[in-house]
Amino acid sequence: MSCMRRRWAALAFLVGVLLSPTAPAQAADPAVELSVPDTAYLPKRNVGPSGGIRLWLAPQPGAGRATQSDVTLTVDASDLEGIARLRTRRECGDHTFGSTDVVTCTLGSLTRGKDNYPDALYIEALPGVSRGSHGTIRYTFSAPGADDATFETDVWIEGPDLRARREKPRKGDAAGASFDFTPQVRNAGRYPANGFGVLFESSRVTFPVQYSNCRYALQSPGSFADCWFDEQLMPGQAYEFVEPVAVDVPGSMVNGSFQYKPFLQGLTGNAEEVPGATGTDPGMRQGTGPELKVRPVDSPAGAFGEKYRLGDVRLHTSQTADLQVSADTIEGTTGSTTEATFRLHNAGPGRMSGMALRITVPEGLSVVAPTPPPDPDNESEWQWECHGPMRRAYTCDTSGPLEPGDTWQTTLEFRIERRVRGAEGLVEAIYDPERPTNDPKMSDNAAPIEVRATGGPLAEPSEPNPKPTPTPTPAAATVEGGGKSGSILLPALVIGAVVGAVIGGGALALRLRARAVRRRAEPAGPDEN
Repeated sequence: MSCMRRRWAALAFLVGVLLSPTAPAQAADPAVELSVPDTAYLPKRNVGPSGGIRLWLAPQPGAGRATQSDVTLTVDASDLEGIARLRTRRECGDHTFGSTDVVTCTLGSLTRGKDNYPDALYIEALPGVSRGSHGTIRYTFSAPGADDATFETDVWIEGPDLRARREKPRKGDAAGASFDFTPQVRNAGRYPANGFGVLFESSRVTFPVQYSNCRYALQSPGSFADCWFDEQLMPGQAYEFVEPVAVDVPGSMVNGSFQYKPFLQGLTGNAEEVPGATGTDPGMRQGTGPELKVRPVDSPAGAFGEKYRLGDVRLHTSQTADLQVSADTIEGTTGSTTEATFRLHNAGPGRMSGMALRITVPEGLSVVAPTPPPDPDNESEWQWECHGPMRRAYTCDTSGPLEPGDTWQTTLEFRIERRVRGAEGLVEAIYDPERPTNDPKMSDNAAPIEVRATGGPLAEPSEPNPKPTPTPTPAAATVEGGGKSGSILLPALVIGAVVGAVIGGGALALRLRARAVRRRAEPAGPDEN
């Protein structure tokens, strides 16, 4: 069994790894060995080649030879007439051709162990083509003194619709231990899936090497694994693993998550893929245990997510973390502006994610929103990490987990509009209700914001000042995975004030970034900004 894997995009969490069977060379002494999927699905119709699917070709010298010279490639897509059109680049020439064309590419010399691919074949469905239509692409490699080698890929228009089960949060798992997890996948489409894969990924938990039809790639921290199944998934049927997948939980984890996602051969969407084969990628390790199988199960359709949605498994372990909040005193004269810094410190011993700071502004003051930096190229993704106000409160995203000893801080600019007797604000640590903090000392999770204003008349307060509370308010949600943590803030009191959202992996994500400073240090003193 051979495989293909996806290239990971910059700043994105990990994308899928494709593990798929290949068509064997039809010769005793083939000119070329090749790993290509025997089935590829076009998930979208009428999508341009630059955003459609790619089939990467990674030819290697045939019959175990170290080199092979004078290699040519002939691509025949005549079977896709009226279904799809193709595009080639680099060695095959940069042009688009119809399905009745046959294109010959001069590849020259191939060297074993090197990337010899002619970039890729780009495929898009023709407008108006019917769902379920399919045809075959044939690749023929020729070289002097060797037999021709022919490979095929069957291309389908759309096809199966694979969905992962919606998972409930796990609570009480012991940090530093392992547990067994059994995924479920359903084919919600109208066509069978002729083989499928499941990708597991996380930024923190790891997946021990187990099964022979799975590959494992360790990254620091976190890992991913992918398993390929030759079983056919029938429309409307749910399937589960016959044996569970082991999940190792780090000893420092208070909360976190991992994801699993079903995938099809050749399904790339807008992602890019590079060739890779089992045993040749030093970052991948093949399992040595028995082959993992799946079996049909009775499971309601409503138990599964939207199309291609991740199965997101949230974890809440037995580990603890002591969160500590502190705030600068706000000082200045009436009519002036001044800055104050607010800090969230993790005193450990566990690593905490899913946190935010909620800052209730003292009466008589207002927050001056920062001005975005100049962006002449219009490529910046800058956004302020705080949003609001809702009843004088702003919620500021920590933009990721806090390791033990880490301090996250944000600085806000205030305008002192009037002097109010006894004016005092409040800064609080808030967290995802599905990822509680396990904080052994809740009393330092909130702190007052003091004001020392001078100049102008002294006004009486119009409402009571907020008082520190030892209990954090469940108001934030964080999604972690893909090799990198990202935050989702859904504060219960400020939903109406959320102004930007990004759909990612089927989850509603608000990515809020700006002047936040994350550093490993003790809580800063009141004079530090």
